[in-house]
Amino acid sequence: MRDTNAKLAELAQHIDGRVIANQTRVAVCVKGIVAGFPITLEAIKVNYPFGVSYFLETNQFASKISKPESFKLTIMPKYMPGWLSIVSRILLFESRGQKLNLPELDRALRFQYDNGPEAKKFAHYPSVAQGILSLEKISHFNEMLINSNAGIYLSQPTAFSALDLNVCKEIFTIMAELGQVLFEAF
Repeated sequence: MRDTNAKLAELAQHIDGRVIANQTRVAVCVKGIVAGFPITLEAIKVNYPFGVSYFLETNQFASKISKPESFKLTIMPKYMPGWLSIVSRILLFESRGQKLNLPELDRALRFQYDNGPEAKKFAHYPSVAQGILSLEKISHFNEMLINSNAGIYLSQPTAFSALDLNVCKEIFTIMAELGQVLFEAF
């Protein structure tokens, strides 16, 4: 537990935040600010099999009125690469998903969105596709949700006890870059 407390303190210091002691809801909760955005890291339990969740909020700066150009984009990794994905879809292990018309993203990830033109517009902004691919590469996320009215959520399967803080810091930085695009453009 001492190692966990030291890791929490170091993480809180990096994001100019604080450790939230709410043991009834989650075992780990750190809130802070990265690039001007409120950010939270949570984990239900410290050890395996519970991973960590990252939240970046953009909604507190914007108006609360839902705009027609709002969208929700859910991103998930593909389970099987290449021709094996055809077999997995036939056996109903994996859905085909929707396309963003970006070959580098469509090849590696599956997408679901509610407003196609706006989700594609967001994905085509400079550095967004590279940011999403970087997040997938360094975090191996289970799911990432980008909501233009709320912010960004990322679920990483790594337990907090095994989490590398340098990777965590990099995830926060990339999420803040994506959040900046989301805030300015939508």
